[in-house]
Amino acid sequence: LVLLIPPSWDLTTNGYVFLYVQVLKAFDYSSPWKGQQQMYKLDIGWPKIPEYFTGQTFCVAVDSLHGLVYVGQRGDNVPKVLVFSEEGYFLYSWNNTVEMPHGIFVLNTATDSSVWITDVGTGKYGHTVKQYSPSGKLMQMLGTPGNAGSSLIPLQFDQPADIFVEESGDMYVVDGDGGMNNRLLKLSNGMEKL
Repeated sequence: LVLLIPPSWDLTTNGYVFLYVQVLKAFDYSSPWKGQQQMYKLDIGWPKIPEYFTGQTFCVAVDSLHGLVYVGQRGDNVPKVLVFSEEGYFLYSWNNTVEMPHGIFVLNTATDSSVWITDVGTGKYGHTVKQYSPSGKLMQMLGTPGNAGSSLIPLQFDQPADIFVEESGDMYVVDGDGGMNNRLLKLSNGMEKL
């Protein structure tokens, strides 16, 4: 539900909340989880400055250990990864070596932290899975940038959609978001197909 409010209306934050509740009541909205404990709540003050979202927001990962929120966005001439504090303050962004982020995952181990991003772009950085430091330094790239692959070569991706990495380093890659590969690939810490 999207509610467009004319700029001439001068509503405070409380006015927005009141209007939001009234709209939900008008449509007789009821939660499918009625009677269950609510796990999430809408924070209308997050982020503090929403103008940092200049592209299409596509993926989000939370680093609860360090209090960081990573947001992947798409678009021309926009930063591809935005980093916020848990409170919603913009900290920094990075744009190099990311073409079209699709999935994002934060891995925290006892000795290291990293951000993994799947890139479904078809240009010079696409068809890859990348590992970054929390500050955005490229640490590792899986796949051949810009070249779509087939399932015949395990580490040649075709629009990888998402990733999950275990503490052991074993990872699961969903490969084939509209591409030739339609597979769930499990790789060992040494990048061997399991």
